[in-house]
Amino acid sequence: MECSFSSLPLFLFLLLALSLSASAASAEAPSSGNATIYDLLPLYGLPPGIFPDTVTSFSLSQAGALSVNLSGPCQVEFDYLVSFDATITGVLRYGVLDCLKGIQARRFLIWFDIDRIKVDLPLTNYIYFDVGWITRKLGVDQFFTIHSCKSSCRVSRTINQAFQWAKDFLTDLF
Repeated sequence: MECSFSSLPLFLFLLLALSLSASAASAEAPSSGNATIYDLLPLYGLPPGIFPDTVTSFSLSQAGALSVNLSGPCQVEFDYLVSFDATITGVLRYGVLDCLKGIQARRFLIWFDIDRIKVDLPLTNYIYFDVGWITRKLGVDQFFTIHSCKSSCRVSRTINQAFQWAKDFLTDLF
């Protein structure tokens, strides 16, 4: 089949329309001035207090890829101590934050990566945290408020405690 002059403009128009729609489909959904991550989470069936109050920006692609930026790494005390990296990534779907990177929970002095956060649909009194093949059920009510974040200095805090213990021990000796 030969391209005639009359079908060439139509072909170019269709090619342009396809390329524009493809680029629009891959563009990220903006985190507009008024919308916050705390507004977005309930639209996906999740409580707003999953992330701390130090969120500076976020982006959500049409495929559900979520990136949340905090002002810095920090910790929040829920039923467990939870540590947040400066950037958290994952996939947001209705009722689930999946493939998470950047959130850890402490249990018995050991930090575990949280892989998934999910809720029952319809929402019940529980939220679930997946750490590998282990699922931990927590009361969802503690995630309806947005918590303040404390500076995250796990190693330096341990060193400071050891130093303070040694200082007290030596002071008692002399």
